[in-house]
Amino acid sequence: MHRVRLAEVFPPGGPPIAAERFELRSGTPAHSHDFIELAVVTGGTATHVSAAGEQHLDRGSVTLLRPGDWHGYHDCRRLIVYNLYVSPEAFRRELAWMRAAPHLGRVLHTAGRPGRDTGRPLRLDPTALRIVETGLAETAGRPGPAVDPGPVYAVRAGILLCVLGGAAASVPADAAGDRTGHVHPSVLAAAQLLEDDIQRAWSLDELASTVSVSPPYLTRLFTAQLGVPPMTYLGRLRAERAAALLIETDLPVAAIGRLVGWDDPNYASRRFRHFFTLGPAAYRTRFRTGGRVEGQDP
Repeated sequence: MHRVRLAEVFPPGGPPIAAERFELRSGTPAHSHDFIELAVVTGGTATHVSAAGEQHLDRGSVTLLRPGDWHGYHDCRRLIVYNLYVSPEAFRRELAWMRAAPHLGRVLHTAGRPGRDTGRPLRLDPTALRIVETGLAETAGRPGPAVDPGPVYAVRAGILLCVLGGAAASVPADAAGDRTGHVHPSVLAAAQLLEDDIQRAWSLDELASTVSVSPPYLTRLFTAQLGVPPMTYLGRLRAERAAALLIETDLPVAAIGRLVGWDDPNYASRRFRHFFTLGPAAYRTRFRTGGRVEGQDP
């Protein structure tokens, strides 16, 4: 079965990074989840389908999906893929330093957006792939209750950095954005403010004033270093939280919209559809329960 909820992947007391290996002979139905997933292909071929379009996958391909992103595979030919699952909270706590690395932050924040270069997935070069493949083969599967999760987490965190660093290196120079080597403090502060209070009726003027820069300057910096303007970033955060609530709760769609800062149901539906190509009700109907993976080895 597809694991679509945090509780299904990250048991209490376990590490916030998990890994699994799959071998697919036919395909998987479209599904979604409320955590971050990086899928690393180590063998075979397939077509990956998501809101961003279709991509051909082969050895070395990497796909990165943020919470709420839906995806599936078809035309699988002995596809071997390792899924690396990361709790979003890990990027707000022990992995928060990644915000200060533009080449990593930009990959994390722009993954899965419709309209990106859908014909070219992220890739790992042969050297990075060998390192990542070895580490994933050793650590795939969640530790049991008697296993100390600390060492497992440390190894998986190292693998995560190898995947992100290698994938970021595959982004063409003209699409990689800011190359200064650091994120401006105002961008970090603005992103943190938005993440801490997505329900607030933020305006660009208010956000810029709070971090002591002008609105045009903040927009320029934010877009160059995180890949999207501040208000688009906020919209993505709201859509991700709404997607999780649609999967995890029975709350009415309008109530979920209000909880994430979209008081107008029609506006909420339009904004949600912008990020996931499906309206909230259709998204809940399609992804509330994970389906069985077709062609998966037992």
